[in-house]
Amino acid sequence: MSIKNIETIANAGNTEVPCYLTVQSLGFKFSRLNEGEDNELWVAESLGVRFVASNQLELLGLIYMRKFRGLEWKASDNEIDGYLRKYYPQVFEE
Repeated sequence: MSIKNIETIANAGNTEVPCYLTVQSLGFKFSRLNEGEDNELWVAESLGVRFVASNQLELLGLIYMRKFRGLEWKASDNEIDGYLRKYYPQVFEE
């Protein structure tokens, strides 16, 4: 497959509003907190769950992470080790 045939979406300014609209369509209410100069946080809340992130893409990622992993969304020790072994093997070198 040619690279030209692969749709590429990157984290950029043109993804903020589509991410916001996606989260909003899922029924979340938004608020924005200013935590000092150049430091804002976005909050999305719905049905007893609150997500906090520095931008809309991060909010959407947190929401979908929770949706797919459920209440037990945190990574287990084995999952963490597998991730580290794959992408940061030097952590296990002594």
